[in-house]
Amino acid sequence: MSELHIISGDDDFARKERTRQRVAALLGGDIDGNPALEIVAGDGDAAPEQAAAELLAILRTPPFLEPHRVVWLRHFDELDRFGDAKPGTVFSEVAELLTAKERPDDTDIVLDGRSLDQRKSFAKKLKAAGAVLESCAAARPNDRNQAAFRKRGVEDFFAAAGRSIDPDACQYLLDTIGGDSGTFRMELDKLLAYIGDAKRVTLDDCRAVTSRTPEALGWEFSGAVADGKLGAALRILGQLFDSGVYELQILGILASDCQKMVQTRLAMKELRLTRVNPRTFDTLPEEVRSAAPDNPLLKLHPYRAFKLCEGASHLPETELARRLKLIRDAGRALVSSNMDKRLVLEQLVMKLMPGGGVK
Repeated sequence: MSELHIISGDDDFARKERTRQRVAALLGGDIDGNPALEIVAGDGDAAPEQAAAELLAILRTPPFLEPHRVVWLRHFDELDRFGDAKPGTVFSEVAELLTAKERPDDTDIVLDGRSLDQRKSFAKKLKAAGAVLESCAAARPNDRNQAAFRKRGVEDFFAAAGRSIDPDACQYLLDTIGGDSGTFRMELDKLLAYIGDAKRVTLDDCRAVTSRTPEALGWEFSGAVADGKLGAALRILGQLFDSGVYELQILGILASDCQKMVQTRLAMKELRLTRVNPRTFDTLPEEVRSAAPDNPLLKLHPYRAFKLCEGASHLPETELARRLKLIRDAGRALVSSNMDKRLVLEQLVMKLMPGGGVK
């Protein structure tokens, strides 16, 4: 029986790269210009119904000239419609062909797209029919398994080049680049070229060469405020304004940082933690874990959890309350006063410094 491969997930770069590898393997050679490959453009201008109808027509027609072919529904982001369709529609007819117990030996089929819920009955029918289902999901910062996988990927990348990367530098990359595999690989290649003959990648290297996205600037901004670095915080604040970030978004960065500190303090109390070190969450007793299965710190990568606790531990509760009040007052000033918005935020940054910015 022919092979059926369905590759889904929201990591577009990884999914598309994996699909091309799979198609090339089925063809036994290159994709471009191969007469044994028939492509239905799922990402073209045609409506989804038209792409499904084209796929159905091809699957119902025997190969022409070539004894064996590969049919590829390329980048079709509505894969779930095949399983959810009402009987008698073009989507349900395609689904019947895909889930049939027998398929023609002369045609291999590949589909890729963002959506395919593998918990639904359609996915189970595909598996029962011998389909190979793969998922390429973008990394999520709050998904411990994904974060650990991405961290190992970074470390392995530099290890293969005979280099190492400092833990804080690795965490910076995980926090600021995002989950897209294409962007991530480009940034790693850039870092490797930047460090030259150096044997390790530092946080300063990452900050110097990593693309200056608003997310990265926001991470540096909140870090500078938390560390009491007034000059750096004001400089990055200016960069955020220059990059087009709205005033309330900037305020939201500071508010979110304080809220995370409060939530982290509460999570630490639940785990009975008063002090932390880089190994705290790797060596946490199982009885503590089992007593608090929903604790947010346990869902993070251990090093990320340590850094959050480290940042939240050095501020007394009265200082956290003071900072939240300052942020609230600044928010009111941004929306209800005639003060220059940049000046409001600059004054807020100064007041958030240790000692209220007064030296």
